[in-house]
Amino acid sequence: MIQIPENIDSKYRFVILSALRARQIQGGSTPMLKEPRHKATQIAQRELQQQLVKFRIPEIVKTNNREPEETEE
Repeated sequence: MIQIPENIDSKYRFVILSALRARQIQGGSTPMLKEPRHKATQIAQRELQQQLVKFRIPEIVKTNNREPEETEE
């Protein structure tokens, strides 16, 4: 079973980051690990586990998008 690193707050974020990194590797980006016999997804997961991939989580900006309530007169 894959161990999720401490710097990643959920397993869902780990999956998303792994998929994004794997896509980069498949697109021609150089892997940070020299494991030529593994698939891009496995390499991406190992890179995240070893904290070789830098990422940032954008802040959520909360806005009040509700329309004004109509009042009956």
